[in-house]
Amino acid sequence: MAESWIKMRASLLTNPKVIRTARALLDDAEFQEWFGITLRHGASRHASQTVTERDETSVATVTVSVTDRHAQRHAVDVTIVTRIVVGASVPLWSQANDCAGEDGFLEGAGLFEIDSMSGVPGLGRAMQAVGWIELLPNGEGLRFSNFNEHNTVGKERSAGAKTGADRSREYRERLKKRTTEEGENGVTKRDVTQRDGKRDASRDTVTTEKRRVEKKRKGAKAPMSADNLPTWMTGLVDLYHEVLPELPGVRVMDKARDQALRDFRDWVLTSKRQDGTPRATNDAEVLDWAREYFGRARNNDFIMGRGPRSPDHQNWRCSIEYLLSSRGMKKVIEETADQP
Repeated sequence: MAESWIKMRASLLTNPKVIRTARALLDDAEFQEWFGITLRHGASRHASQTVTERDETSVATVTVSVTDRHAQRHAVDVTIVTRIVVGASVPLWSQANDCAGEDGFLEGAGLFEIDSMSGVPGLGRAMQAVGWIELLPNGEGLRFSNFNEHNTVGKERSAGAKTGADRSREYRERLKKRTTEEGENGVTKRDVTQRDGKRDASRDTVTTEKRRVEKKRKGAKAPMSADNLPTWMTGLVDLYHEVLPELPGVRVMDKARDQALRDFRDWVLTSKRQDGTPRATNDAEVLDWAREYFGRARNNDFIMGRGPRSPDHQNWRCSIEYLLSSRGMKKVIEETADQP
């Protein structure tokens, strides 16, 4: 909602006022107790200690100041407390954004309210010290200095903001006026809504689903059958049945089998014999080479199931997929006396 918005700058952590506020908090006794800083730690910032140093030839007593040590600790604390300041400012400025009047005036509020809204004891005094808030006399309240420089109070923003009902009513009026004007020229209401780029959500859902189904149907491949397979593919399958009738026949054509046949054909067309000549340059030559290849497979005892088998291959039978695979082609081509 618009009235929940406040501006947060990316550089807020390094803002000089944030750092000064953090330093002021570190000197605040109430914040020290809440934050866990002991009084001894605060009192010892300017203390010193005597250290006796010895070497092989002399003994020297040196007074060492611990101011630097505590200055380093204080710098670390400031880095941490700046993050507390920024985090506490978010709910505080949000309340000011919702409740403050013009010029960031918060009626009847004081430092206690600032600490309560932010959740950090002493933050009101620290923000007052750096000029972020100004206490008004006689308990009138306080003012967030320059609040409108980066934020607009919610009341001012909401006064001129349109509600959802207002926007819907204006749209319907524009649509009605447009429909009336265009209708005189033979343009339908549906044409107008399409031209405006806005449609009824239910109609969009139905139309989108219909288009998705039509696209799926249009892009789908026809079921695989002997009627729609390429001539070279049916010829290759027929050769397998003719030359190797003992092996399992091809009764089902699916995507995997279709792809295996295509890969086999591509390999025959792109590979070469030992003498450097191509095995085939067209589909007719592919089928000629396949006839020789299947014939060579008949002479392989392992493929045809002749002779003893190992336990792992006891029930194994060669299929067309095996003969079309790289492993099968190596078995047939490399384990025969003559290469096809």
